[in-house]
Amino acid sequence: MSGNCFVKQLATSELISNVASFCSECYNEISKDETVYYDMQNCRYLCDLCQEKYQASLDENCEPLTSNSSLFH
Repeated sequence: MSGNCFVKQLATSELISNVASFCSECYNEISKDETVYYDMQNCRYLCDLCQEKYQASLDENCEPLTSNSSLFH
């Protein structure tokens, strides 16, 4: 269930320039077409590695999202 705490997205030029150009956890630069995850509980973007680490530490209290959910579509 904790997988529902994140929205998986492909980093576009618009997302990088307008919203997030770095991972909020490790501060590595986000590249175009990289898979990024929006953390619904903490309102931040994470890279793949940080999302995996953070997800492992979450409890099961995330609300489910529909399969076609997206933040900006």
